[in-house]
Amino acid sequence: MPSSKLDALFQPLTIKSLHLNNRIVMAPMTRKFSPQGVPGEDVAQYYRRRAENDVGLIISEGTAINRPAARNEQGVPFFYGDAPLTGWKNVIEEVHAAGGKMGPQLWHVGQWPEWTAMATADNPAESPSGLLAPKISHGVTMSEEDIADTIAAFSQGDG
Repeated sequence: MPSSKLDALFQPLTIKSLHLNNRIVMAPMTRKFSPQGVPGEDVAQYYRRRAENDVGLIISEGTAINRPAARNEQGVPFFYGDAPLTGWKNVIEEVHAAGGKMGPQLWHVGQWPEWTAMATADNPAESPSGLLAPKISHGVTMSEEDIADTIAAFSQGDG
């Protein structure tokens, strides 16, 4: 029987200490099913079903880092704080129990136009330039301290 060009997708892959049963990767898809930023049992079961159906590596939906302007809609999960991290621990346990591997997509939406639905005077949209497009202001220009805090928040989520 001739070999298919797709056969490589179904071969195991090891990168340093990460061993995947196959090379099928689920890309991040924003779902917004985490009230108050906390992924619940329904989220855990959603990702578990993907692992049970042979997705080699699951990348989570966007998870907000610890910055006020990191998310643009309600229901986006956080990747900081006790309750959200406990929720993610349960998600990971379910995925691992089904033989899957998973990692988070760490997220800061910056100047995303739909952010204005959640932006307030005390919590404006933010970006390094303060511009949505050339000559179009939107939100605030981040200070060097804001940028450093954002980098630190990504590092905290990665740690």
